[in-house]
Amino acid sequence: MNTSIFRSGSILLMLVCIPSFVVLGQMRSGKLGVGAGGSLYLFVENINDRLPKAGGGVNLSYSAMEHVGIRAMFGAGQLGWLDKVAAQRHTTNIFSANLYVSYDILPHSTFNPFLFVGAGAIYFDPRDNAGVYPTASFEKFDINYLGGVGVDVFFSEFLSMTVSGEIAMANTNKLDLGKTQRSRELYSRVNLEFRYYFFDEPYITKLIEALQRRFDNK
Repeated sequence: MNTSIFRSGSILLMLVCIPSFVVLGQMRSGKLGVGAGGSLYLFVENINDRLPKAGGGVNLSYSAMEHVGIRAMFGAGQLGWLDKVAAQRHTTNIFSANLYVSYDILPHSTFNPFLFVGAGAIYFDPRDNAGVYPTASFEKFDINYLGGVGVDVFFSEFLSMTVSGEIAMANTNKLDLGKTQRSRELYSRVNLEFRYYFFDEPYITKLIEALQRRFDNK
């Protein structure tokens, strides 16, 4: 019994201390990831005006089943836009809460490309270049629809880096105070995220059993 306890403890220690020791799928069902990251926001209408703005936030990832994941992002950022008539630059602050469903293409690999779609609620606050809020009255809450592609790169069973790009379609034209004359505006976001993973009990049990078999065969 003492030998069994010692062996189980050794296996768990190896899991924590040796990132390259991977035996099961990286996006296996039951993995919950929590992390943080940075983003780069850009109005689609203003790509040629070179007005990218930075942001960041926290993110979650849960592998509901093989090839299917649930992801979330809670973040803040800015959209830079140009009033071409007045030749003035402006900024819109955005606070968002987004929920996604992803299709994991290579869930058993340390390099997992994925596709995702989702929706989110935002609060936005346009300001001019002097930080002055416009006098016009309008609803500053909105629902956005999102879609994009990304890739998860796993350093171990417990740590990953994710790079993704997405397009968001708003239900308002007030992100830039209606300057583009569109009924719905578009903006893009590029994300760099780092995530730490937790596991449910069945996953840990299977992981220990697999490592014990490998340990016994040596």
